[in-house]
Amino acid sequence: MMRPAGLILAGGRGSRMRGTVPKPLIALAGRPLIAHVIERIGARTSSIILAAPRGAGYERFAHPLAPDLRPGLPGPLAGIEAGLAAIATPGPHGAETPRHCLVVPGDTPFLPRDLLERLSPHLGERPVVAAFAGRLQPATGLWPLSRLPDLSRWLDEGKPLAIRAFLESSGFAAVEIEPTATSPGSDPFFNVNTPDDLSVAETFLQLKSES
Repeated sequence: MMRPAGLILAGGRGSRMRGTVPKPLIALAGRPLIAHVIERIGARTSSIILAAPRGAGYERFAHPLAPDLRPGLPGPLAGIEAGLAAIATPGPHGAETPRHCLVVPGDTPFLPRDLLERLSPHLGERPVVAAFAGRLQPATGLWPLSRLPDLSRWLDEGKPLAIRAFLESSGFAAVEIEPTATSPGSDPFFNVNTPDDLSVAETFLQLKSES
């Protein structure tokens, strides 16, 4: 399989963090939160695109940005649309366009490094979405670029903006991901939504570095 592109969803408000910078740019263990995510998926993907607005501070990572194609911060489903559209644009020097895109949130610093290997055996014409402890993780999955027209049509028609709503309508495969000792609470999808979550992540990383 040709390596997929990576798409990190980083366009949300992150209002529960009560900060002055976008949540994925908040420091965790001395690095922006999104830098941890980039490290987790970078080795498995052909390139990384950040679904994020321009001028918000993401330019420092030297990865292409894919701002929403629609006004009003419509949410992560629109971020997936923007990312798939950016990937589908022909690359320079005739570079081959990836057929799939590994989509992950920008606030999940403990993703399994072998996430792609766990999802890819279930590839088809539908998105393959991760689950943990029986709970679907809609923002983490492997998407065929062929779903872009259906996704854009869904948004054009004003249908629900939740990723799960689109997935349930168009069809998807779910893959259960096992607990891991390299994340707080053994949850590989632990995400930093609040200052308390950030503190938990900081403490976990400090303890791991001392062990």
